[in-house]
Amino acid sequence: MELKKPMSLDEQIQQLVSHRMEIADKDHAKQVLSEVNYYRLSGYALQFREKGNSEYYVPGTEFMKVWRLHQFDSELHSLLKPYLDIVELYARKQIAYGFSMSKCQHPPHDQHYNSSNYYNKDSHNSIIIASLNREKLNNKDALFVVHHTEKYEGKMPLWVIVELLSFTNLSKLYSAMYYSEQDVIAKSMGATTRTLKNHLHCLANLRNKVAHAGRLYNAAYNPPAILGQRFLQRYPDIKSDTLFAYVLTLMRRLPNIENKSMLAVALINLVIQYSDCIQLHLLGFPPNYFQQLCGEIK
Repeated sequence: MELKKPMSLDEQIQQLVSHRMEIADKDHAKQVLSEVNYYRLSGYALQFREKGNSEYYVPGTEFMKVWRLHQFDSELHSLLKPYLDIVELYARKQIAYGFSMSKCQHPPHDQHYNSSNYYNKDSHNSIIIASLNREKLNNKDALFVVHHTEKYEGKMPLWVIVELLSFTNLSKLYSAMYYSEQDVIAKSMGATTRTLKNHLHCLANLRNKVAHAGRLYNAAYNPPAILGQRFLQRYPDIKSDTLFAYVLTLMRRLPNIENKSMLAVALINLVIQYSDCIQLHLLGFPPNYFQQLCGEIK
């Protein structure tokens, strides 16, 4: 089967109209489509597709409402990013400190390079050797890389290395450690090893969605977040594979109450602002979401 023929902006608008989307202002629609990829924008219209039909929208589907969903998603990206940054920086510090204090206190202080200190040796080698070498090359002009290259033959303490690792590789590095180190780090972050391993994985995935402008609204989230069996039994409306579950995960890993409170208030205000177009269930938000968010501030 041949690929679809590329469409001009006018053809894109005609395509939407032929699929029964209502466009009151075609000049505005053309301006939007000149700034936002047609394929990306159409992702926010998935909820308006007729059941059993892959092309046509339900009657009353308005271009402006789809555009507002895109705007909501963009603001949601901006809202979540600084809090994901806080957790990422906090995790870098706790992981580097916990492992280093356990394994690197005695000379030559480089046991983070020794795969025998890790349960998953293949994962350690791929991160500390392959990924780290690539990141050192990409950041070869950074002063701290130049310093360690010239003075320590390229070797770095773990608290320096973690600054070069992506959140995803940081998560994998934690998972590669023995339980003894995982447990110390998890306790320092107020979690069990199983929960922290899952939360780092979830938040690394969420961070990648946010960093690369991935759609957050009406999207899939894997792996399911560990929120606790008792919690899920108490609040059966909350599903573990939704954005709301990932937001709760983010709040639980934030290091202080002020961060949690600011995130909860900002998110509630954003949802209220766009309540005319968003559907809570497509975010995984239960009807009493504000109570759940406020309940995490502790």
